[in-house]
Amino acid sequence: MSRSLRPLFLAALCLPISLGVAANASAQPSPPSQVPSDEVLEREGAVIGEVSLRIENIFDPNDPKEDHRLFRLANRLHRTTREPVIERQLLFKSGDRYSRRALDESERILRENRYLIDVKIRPVRYSDGKVDVEVMTRDVWTLNVGGGFGRSGGTSTTHLQLQDTNFLGTGKSITLEQQSDVDRTTLLFRYDDAALLGSHARLSAGYQSNSDGNVQSLDVGQPFYSLDSRWSAFFRGTSGDSVESLYALGHRIDRFHQLHDFYQVQGGVSKGLVDGWTSRWSGGFTFLRDRFEAADGFAEPGILPEDRTLAYPWISWETLEDDYLKGRDLDQIERTEDFHLGSRLFLRLGWSSPLFGGDREAAIVAGSADTGFRLTRTQTLLLTSDLTGRWGSGGAENSILHGSARYYWRDFGEHLFFTTLEGDVAHRLDRDNQLLLGGDNGLRGYPLRYQDGDRRVLLTLEQRFFTGYYPFRLFHVGGAVFFDLGRTWPGDSALAPNLGWLRDLGIGLRLSSSRSGLGNVVHMDLAFPLDGESTIKKVQWLVRTKTSF
Repeated sequence: MSRSLRPLFLAALCLPISLGVAANASAQPSPPSQVPSDEVLEREGAVIGEVSLRIENIFDPNDPKEDHRLFRLANRLHRTTREPVIERQLLFKSGDRYSRRALDESERILRENRYLIDVKIRPVRYSDGKVDVEVMTRDVWTLNVGGGFGRSGGTSTTHLQLQDTNFLGTGKSITLEQQSDVDRTTLLFRYDDAALLGSHARLSAGYQSNSDGNVQSLDVGQPFYSLDSRWSAFFRGTSGDSVESLYALGHRIDRFHQLHDFYQVQGGVSKGLVDGWTSRWSGGFTFLRDRFEAADGFAEPGILPEDRTLAYPWISWETLEDDYLKGRDLDQIERTEDFHLGSRLFLRLGWSSPLFGGDREAAIVAGSADTGFRLTRTQTLLLTSDLTGRWGSGGAENSILHGSARYYWRDFGEHLFFTTLEGDVAHRLDRDNQLLLGGDNGLRGYPLRYQDGDRRVLLTLEQRFFTGYYPFRLFHVGGAVFFDLGRTWPGDSALAPNLGWLRDLGIGLRLSSSRSGLGNVVHMDLAFPLDGESTIKKVQWLVRTKTSF
């Protein structure tokens, strides 16, 4: 499929959003002068010779600023990632034809691991048709013991955590956490293994003991782990119960007890990467059951959601273009980031019926499309759209169409202007499903879950500053000035009075740990609402940990 088909992908981005995005790609380190260019190596049919691994510890003792007693102690206490953990994620080995694409994708796969902060793969020697390749990685501290506090939308969260995302250097993750938020108090145990029995198969198992119920989950199987993967097979299951709430103007107006069961088996095949594109066909069976009842200790809900059981076979198709941008100081601080600029289309169709164990006849639809553009050297645009829903005897139901545009523009030297525009259109939502907007999902100057409706739009303008300040060689410091504008439209499902357009202004501090396996950015914001009810606070302060700037 050629790039001339890109307009078809743009047409599939269903919401008419047209903002632009910009980014500076990190310059790839130049290989030693005696090694020919990637183009020459590939044209001459060079094969890979020795593959050497250089796994660096948390702190660099050769850097005078990191040659410190406490840093040397941290290095001694830390078990670096084991070589086989890195080796089995590489998409090349000794004897393979040299391919820059395989090296680049291996870098991206390794960078997805939370226990690595830096990855570089490059050719280092060339002789007699063989090219030696060096894989350099740097570990971060992955044993996290402690607690945290967050605040957004006028509510607070706390958590205590014992977690190791690279247990004894094996790449496996163990988490024990207690968290309290506006919804519940949770005690969580989770185990994640991204290389089950040394293979590309994955296992994730978790158990949550909540103040309002319990949840068990299990995911096991082999995904399409690379663009050239030929097959996948997976099982996913979740079962549990909880007390859920409906909101209006940031206040609970209804509570009910929900029992939820989800099980899915699936498999897929692909011809791999062909002419820069990957296409995948998958099929499976899904069982989804939700039951609702009055919650003990709370008032009888005004309207109890309707029980539903969906059981359906399905088939899906996905096509994905191999086109990525490597950047820095975009959504993270001083970390290499990968952005997909190629086009992607996904479509899944299923049919639920009493014949399969469901309680209704309905078509189940899911689809998405995304693409990206490098507008100039300093500007990048990313577009995304997705659709989920059912089509029953009465037409479309519980359907949501979402679209977003993210724009990055490198301005004022190495600083960044970022804007995002996103919107949603819903139709006949299930009673337990709300389309919400507030301090917990983008409108930072307002209480959480403040407005609801059948349509929603949010615009964010943000000037991001990267200071270069690096206190104690542990945290990178940034800042932001932001403006948010959004609203919902009531429709049939709205529960709160609609207040129209809502705006806020704010400033924030960003702290990004350069040595932690969490890879998170701490946000400390002051936001000032410009609209809304007179009863809301005129200053909202927010402390949150997020995965991006």
